[in-house]
Amino acid sequence: MKRETRIDMVERAFELLDNKDTTRVDDIYLSPVASYTCKDWLALEEDILFKNYPLLAAFSCDLPKAGDFITNDDAGVPLLIVRDKEGGINAFYNTCRHRGAKLANGCGRAQTGLTCPYHAWTYDFTGDLKVLPDQVSFPGVDKAEHGLVKLPVIEKYGMIWVCPTAGKDFDIDIQLGGLDKGLIEDLQSYQFEDYHPYAQRRLHCKMNWKLMLDTFLEPYHFAPLHPTTVGPLLYHNLCLLDTYGQNLREAVIRKSIEKLRDQPKESWDIVPDSALVYLLFPNAGLVMQRDHVELWRSYPIPGKPNECIVQMDYYIPEPAETQSAKDHWERNMDLAVRTVLEEDIPGVEGIQIGLSSGAISHSTFGRNEPALIHFQREVAKAIGRA
Repeated sequence: MKRETRIDMVERAFELLDNKDTTRVDDIYLSPVASYTCKDWLALEEDILFKNYPLLAAFSCDLPKAGDFITNDDAGVPLLIVRDKEGGINAFYNTCRHRGAKLANGCGRAQTGLTCPYHAWTYDFTGDLKVLPDQVSFPGVDKAEHGLVKLPVIEKYGMIWVCPTAGKDFDIDIQLGGLDKGLIEDLQSYQFEDYHPYAQRRLHCKMNWKLMLDTFLEPYHFAPLHPTTVGPLLYHNLCLLDTYGQNLREAVIRKSIEKLRDQPKESWDIVPDSALVYLLFPNAGLVMQRDHVELWRSYPIPGKPNECIVQMDYYIPEPAETQSAKDHWERNMDLAVRTVLEEDIPGVEGIQIGLSSGAISHSTFGRNEPALIHFQREVAKAIGRA
């Protein structure tokens, strides 16, 4: 984030605090309950958002060396992402060209190539088929034409995006806001390539995939839902919002910001005294904290609008090599995860039950929930339901 932006955001926060106000839009927004409960609506989201958009798949630091790979099936397509010997990133369908078996599961480091566990067809890290056992039994099968099916992938700003549809090339800068470079400047400045993965959590939640992201997009719930965890640390019902195409940056403000009033303006910095929530459309929530970053991704379960898979990845600026460092990060992560597991998720799963009951036809988003409104509008527009 540029220095002038860090200062400007503190100034905006003080103005809202002094006026006992928050960022507001012009009117309320009525979000149809069907967007959280309808199978046809979900099918559109799966086909359009999770098949034709670039999805944030990993940080560069998740794959530091040649042969490092990760797999992911959550978008409804088996994905395999691997770093090659030249340092490049490649993405493929995790599907052997022989009979469709998965080449790998989970994550790890392949030493020399990607070998199918079923019949030992082996591919190099760029996807070329190198070993075809008993090749005489496959007349006419040219290894050069039977490499893994590649998927569009871009590594930039210390992050890796993949589109789960072959041939669907994309420009990630356009997706991140195009001519408005504010979001790109932020991501570039954080130098995520220098971070280190610390921990990961996967959750199966009984809620629509959008509801999980919704919980990060408004601080209107802080005081009632989090009275003893993060509530005392953050201002209730106060946020700053900036939008970048379909994406957004929301700043929720720590009460510690008050100390800056006595400091020279040129020393102000919003980052240590806020939690910066970036919604990277369609399904990633990046939470930039003062000393770490959390990546929350939410995926629908096909045909089940009231369930989702959530993956949280926790990244730290330096490797935790001592016991005291590990204890520090365990305490920090415990607060973040416990707040979500014990407070946010039960609350939002209760919302899903209410929406599925048929009691109401729409959710009513207030003028003080601008990030929530922006996200819901962009989803509806993207799938043709605006």
